[in-house]
Amino acid sequence: MTAVHPRIDTDATTSLHRAWWSLLGFFVTFVLAFVVGEGLASALAHPSGGDQPAELWVMVVATVPALVVFALPAVPAVLYARRAVRLGEPRGRTPAVVAVVVAATFVVLNLVSAVGVLLGG
Repeated sequence: MTAVHPRIDTDATTSLHRAWWSLLGFFVTFVLAFVVGEGLASALAHPSGGDQPAELWVMVVATVPALVVFALPAVPAVLYARRAVRLGEPRGRTPAVVAVVVAATFVVLNLVSAVGVLLGG
């Protein structure tokens, strides 16, 4: 009995590659997220590296946009990965899972840190 290997569409392969390449955006948005967060905190008159912890509203206003900026590469990664799966490339699930796990981990770590600051301060 011979095994038949289905030919995967080149669009599926291209989408898979684009999904993986989209993950590189996390390196850029990691830096941008800190710039946005610290910039907003400074604009709200909370000095960077000060002795006093920021007020809750300053933390929310500075953190939420920073988290959104960081999570941006997950959007094209998931969209391209879903397209690859839809076109017959089952390996497309992997970059989608990686993107969601990286973005969710960053968000959770920042939330845990914020709760620690609020409870410790």
